[in-house]
Amino acid sequence: MGILSENPFAQAIAISTSMALFMIGVAMGIMAMLSTKSTPLPFAVMLLIFAVIFIAASVFFEDRGADHAGSLIGGGIAAFAVTFAVTAFFTGLSFAFKGGIAGIGWERMVSALAICMIASMLIIKAVKHKMHGQYL
Repeated sequence: MGILSENPFAQAIAISTSMALFMIGVAMGIMAMLSTKSTPLPFAVMLLIFAVIFIAASVFFEDRGADHAGSLIGGGIAAFAVTFAVTAFFTGLSFAFKGGIAGIGWERMVSALAICMIASMLIIKAVKHKMHGQYL
């Protein structure tokens, strides 16, 4: 793990590949949810994810200066987004393990991975640029 922490090339590849795999998992999960109208996560687990993220995001926004209503609204929006992404990701994993990748085809999956890696690198650079300008 020491080589990863010192090599910016390895860091960029690792982070962009991880983000790309998450993006592909979410995309496959959305496809599976739309076709089957179900998810592998029980409703109680989704509700627990929502509750934890809602509390954490509400506290985060309140610490950043949002009023009570704003922190609750921001927490709710963040909790919904994270819960949806996590649910879609695990649905995508379930879809992939049940043979969904064979139906899509390996060429499309590799192309999707490449496109998502490029998109994730653009997102990383945009966030770094935004944070660099904000904290100077």
